[in-house]
Amino acid sequence: MQGPNIEETAALANAVSIPVIASGGVSSLDDLRALKDCGAPLDGAISGRAIYEGKLDLAEGIALLEG
Repeated sequence: MQGPNIEETAALANAVSIPVIASGGVSSLDDLRALKDCGAPLDGAISGRAIYEGKLDLAEGIALLEG
């Protein structure tokens, strides 16, 4: 939960033609916002522990990514 590696995730998404889903370290709305704004064609993000521990509100995260 130290934040996703946005630079490498974006580089991967820009280098391949298959869907890329960010996972690992996503723990806040700021992380989701940074992924959304990275400029790469990401198909989603995975966050489990942060939601379970109440550090990330699922409804807010979905609203951010869909908005």
